[in-house]
Amino acid sequence: MESFRKSCNKGFTLIELLIVIAILGILASATLVAINPVDKINAANDSRVQSDIASLANASVAYSTTHNGLFPAVITDLTASGEIKVVPSAPTGYTYYFAGVPSGCAAGTTCTDVIITSPLKSSKFTTPGTPNWRFESSTGKICAVASPASTTACP
Repeated sequence: MESFRKSCNKGFTLIELLIVIAILGILASATLVAINPVDKINAANDSRVQSDIASLANASVAYSTTHNGLFPAVITDLTASGEIKVVPSAPTGYTYYFAGVPSGCAAGTTCTDVIITSPLKSSKFTTPGTPNWRFESSTGKICAVASPASTTACP
């Protein structure tokens, strides 16, 4: 009878199990806050946006080379001319702004420049106040700017 009582007293109590579960929950939530998965997803999307804008910039420059230094008016002019096969699709929640300059110009005949812009959403770009990625054919530069309609040229 004595050996039966000793074997029944082994194991964890309910309170001990609840304390362990609570500690694991606190550690999991602290890890989640430290990792910030939403910002990691935004950073990955920002990288994709930057890559897409660089590709569109290269295609626009190639277009101007074959059109006497004049640029496309809209993004679909790049596919129509064969400079790119498919227009890159922006990640969910992002938009690519493509504008021939001057406003209302015609592709390959009156567009003297092109500006391509898209917002960025990771904390890396929203904190310093430059939440847009931009290509300017007039300077040939790609940079971060405060707004898509910014008149400030890339440094």
